[in-house]
Amino acid sequence: MHYYSAYDLTIRSEFTLPELPPLPDEPASVDVEFRTGAVTPVAETVEAFDGRRIAASPGVCRLSYDSIGSFLVEGGERVVCDPDSEEVVGRDLFRRLLENEMLGLVLHQRDHLVLHASAVSIGGNGVVFLGPRGAGKSTTATAMQLEGYSMLEDDVVGIRFGSGTPMVVPGVPQLRLREDAAAALDVTDRSTPSEESWYEKRYLSVSEIPDPVPLTRCFKLQRGDGLRFEELSGRAKLLELVSRTHARGLLSDTEQSRTHFEHCSRVVDTAAFRVLKRPQDHDRLPELVEKVAEDALRGRLVEG
Repeated sequence: MHYYSAYDLTIRSEFTLPELPPLPDEPASVDVEFRTGAVTPVAETVEAFDGRRIAASPGVCRLSYDSIGSFLVEGGERVVCDPDSEEVVGRDLFRRLLENEMLGLVLHQRDHLVLHASAVSIGGNGVVFLGPRGAGKSTTATAMQLEGYSMLEDDVVGIRFGSGTPMVVPGVPQLRLREDAAAALDVTDRSTPSEESWYEKRYLSVSEIPDPVPLTRCFKLQRGDGLRFEELSGRAKLLELVSRTHARGLLSDTEQSRTHFEHCSRVVDTAAFRVLKRPQDHDRLPELVEKVAEDALRGRLVEG
């Protein structure tokens, strides 16, 4: 067995997951277990998206992937894997499914708000970068990391709720960069390509694992001619969170719609939102880092 930590959870795994921080000793208890077992495939009558079929109910989610296998995520505690072959287990894609897709569903079942986003810690403040694919979330998070601001997660951001401020929990300590961004940030020699030939991004591992931090800022990234901040309306803030939700299509089936709305509303009430307009080229990334850090640390809108 292997033992890891991610999203402030202890994990016991039958599989080697080198992207996750290992635990030096076997813990007294674990929060999540990854193991092999028989999983009934999702019926082929269920519509597939990108080679994936999903069947979900409260506390239970089954997923079947073409040429990969089937998975059962249950109770926010167990992930049962039924791979199509032994060779599948050694693939980079299999590990990524466990570390991202399955852990994202585990967090969903644990009543976290789970977003497709990137997040960093700035002076103990949790800062989340939102936006569609290609908006520059990973590039921005990497630029912040290189300037000394700890990366929390770069893909599946988990936000935990309790009696106080929503907390961003550290996820998988690895950044994902396109070739042009890796070259512009001068990290090509330190990053590694994916083992999957079709995957275009490079991976940059991060050694420092920060503590969970309160969420104080959400930046919606948009392309623009200049570099400036703009405000969002309350409705726009809520819609942005909903549109970036990891398990958005499962909210009804898992009876989580009300909880999800409450979580999004709490984030809107407690975190400041900005639209961050930035040019597509990377020349102004140092200035972007400075403005984001200044805004996060001072708690006010930075004119630009």
